[in-house]
Amino acid sequence: MDEKVLRVKDELLKIHFITPKIVNFHYSKYGKFDKNYSLCVDYEKIKDSGVRVTYEEGENYYRLSTDYLEIIVSKELGKVSIYDKGKNLILSDYEDKGYVKEGKKIYTYKKIRHEEAFLGFGERLGPLNKRGHVLINWNTDESDHSVGNDPLYQSHPFFIAWHPTASYGLFFDNTFLSYFDMGKEDKDYYYFCAEDGDLDYYFIYGSSPKDVIEGYTYLTGRYYMPPLWSLGLHQSRWSYDSEIKLYNLAKEFRKRNIPCDALYLDIDYMRGYRVFTINKKRFPHFEKMVKDLKNLGFKLVVIIDPGVKWDRKYEIFKEGLSKDFFCRMENGKVFTGYVWPGKSVFPDFLRKEVRNFWGEKLREFINMGVSGFWNDMNEPSVFSRIEYWAMKILFHILKFKEPPKLPKPKNFEEKIKQIKRKTVHEKVIHKEDDKIFYHSEIHNLYGLLMNQATFEGFLKANPHERPFILTRSGFSGIQKYSAVWCGDNKSSWENLFSSIITLQNLSISGVPFIGEDVGGFWGDCERELFVRWMELGIFYPFFRIHTAKNTRNQEPWSFGDEAEKIAKDFISLRYRLIPYIYSLFYEAKEKGIPLIRSLILEFPNSKEVLSYEDEFMFGPFILVAPVYEKEKRERKVYLPEGFWYDFYTGKRYRGGTLVKVNAPLNKIPLFLREGAIIPMWNTQSYVGEKKQEMLNLEVYPGDGKFLYYEDDGISWDYEKGMYNLIEFSTFKKEEKQFLRIRFIHKGYKDGTKSLKVHYCKKEKKLELMEGEFEIN
Repeated sequence: MDEKVLRVKDELLKIHFITPKIVNFHYSKYGKFDKNYSLCVDYEKIKDSGVRVTYEEGENYYRLSTDYLEIIVSKELGKVSIYDKGKNLILSDYEDKGYVKEGKKIYTYKKIRHEEAFLGFGERLGPLNKRGHVLINWNTDESDHSVGNDPLYQSHPFFIAWHPTASYGLFFDNTFLSYFDMGKEDKDYYYFCAEDGDLDYYFIYGSSPKDVIEGYTYLTGRYYMPPLWSLGLHQSRWSYDSEIKLYNLAKEFRKRNIPCDALYLDIDYMRGYRVFTINKKRFPHFEKMVKDLKNLGFKLVVIIDPGVKWDRKYEIFKEGLSKDFFCRMENGKVFTGYVWPGKSVFPDFLRKEVRNFWGEKLREFINMGVSGFWNDMNEPSVFSRIEYWAMKILFHILKFKEPPKLPKPKNFEEKIKQIKRKTVHEKVIHKEDDKIFYHSEIHNLYGLLMNQATFEGFLKANPHERPFILTRSGFSGIQKYSAVWCGDNKSSWENLFSSIITLQNLSISGVPFIGEDVGGFWGDCERELFVRWMELGIFYPFFRIHTAKNTRNQEPWSFGDEAEKIAKDFISLRYRLIPYIYSLFYEAKEKGIPLIRSLILEFPNSKEVLSYEDEFMFGPFILVAPVYEKEKRERKVYLPEGFWYDFYTGKRYRGGTLVKVNAPLNKIPLFLREGAIIPMWNTQSYVGEKKQEMLNLEVYPGDGKFLYYEDDGISWDYEKGMYNLIEFSTFKKEEKQFLRIRFIHKGYKDGTKSLKVHYCKKEKKLELMEGEFEIN
């Protein structure tokens, strides 16, 4: 028995044990379970979990137990209390408010006990610890990324509650507009609620935050191994709007010997912003251009928006209209809104046949050699007619560099009205088979479903290669399909700083392939800001420079010789780190563990590290402490427990303390953890330019272990076992340092052949074979 339905007060409570540590609590609503589906959790994957559960019913309670948890439900109050096997209370409802209804709205209140921090919640500005904050879940095109603005483009109704002895996570599987009040209303409790739908949430127990992330991504999915080239530098702007500009850009990178792998086309490559078209005046030889760029080592990524121009001579519109693929209002009229093409319609991505229709339109681009797709405006963002013409005038006639700020809402209710005005009307109809959904339920899923269509369409058109897909909007589970960038930030020191925390929030929420626009999107970037952002950007898993129309150029050479040299040096470091980064993606694929890690992920028993949200771990070994203030040439860095080594000098530091370090313009403070093993390549102009048969291993004193992963970097053959997984570990024996090599899996023949081990300023060459080797 892994599921039980209980009578609690005036409702039914279905308790379903997914694993011994993951429990689903699903309440009926006015006596009925209307929701028997999830667009985030794969029910087929988890339905036959076979968890051993003991059940006991007493006069006043129900008790359900697994090897890890004991759940007690009060019959009188309906109060749910969850204990570990040591009888320690982990979580309980607040008084009798475990389930509260107000019309269509549903609430649940939880007592705040020992929780020190609430972490995650997806793409968020503001502090890392959200205790005392309110978070809204409603995907919103928010162009003002001032700290504290909420919400943004993605909603992830999931968080981790941290305590030194144990952690737990809660995932609220409800796609309506919802929000979390994490102790702002009252410090004794937190609550989450939704405007409609069921109270359906998952409790995920873990001994550490990593355990919780692993459980959460077991439910919502994990990222596949990315194409190797996508880990290099991506260069973009709104817009490189002609063949000549793109050719010149590519040649400039190669002439200056600055590594780069991907170039982007924003909306100006289309004919009148009609999606899946090419402006032949600007790009008369598109297919040849793509081929020429590939010969120079560049992949091309093109933007795709969901808004389809209302134009009866436009084939995409005509086909979609004839097949009834666009969203309609309740009265049967096709819904229209204004985006870049003008009056537009929007595909109903909830329907499989519409996703197939959309995905098939990618085939022509893929056949021409396009390597990636960038899904934008997919909250979906919708303008009014007045806003549309205002945007046209601002950017195309008045040459504005950023949109005007909207007035701040006066209260919470006004905020909700404001964000709902920016998208498709709530009463728009979506369909799946014979079931009808309103947009109020599908809105937060719209971007995820568009990315699903893109992913599936890419696989059909090119089944042998892994796709690269980038999205602005998403929901829990977006990591199954796409990389994420955090939208239209600003060229400001504030946004440089906020990116450090926003990306930690997304990482904790199970999304590994993430980044921000390096240099900032809106406004003109200044030289020092650009340099500092480049230094940080090489540690974004997704590394892209991007800026808006009418702003100053933002290529690595746009800020003078000194800035170019610094940028080139750090881009080169990024390319050397690719084998380390790629190996971290293997852990993300297998367990959901992200690349950017808040200190608490690597030091889960240390309360002190929660105070240092302006630094993070990149994988298990590299501590990154960005400089985010103008004219700063030093900063304090907190080094957690253990010993640490300065990346530049090798100087050793004892952890558990703050240290002041120099940070001249050409350095970002970086520290390596004791026992660190960092696999690196030689620098190349683009991934695949040189065959990297020699692996450089940077080894630091101490006992350490690292799983090195390699495959062909392109195909899905790794799913057939064609990959290598090699464990490198270091240890001391008789005052000598040794490297142990062990093959965990060996299925890829064209990988690393030899090693060059760097240890304490000594270098040693080794053939790659199993065994123990002295390295000092």
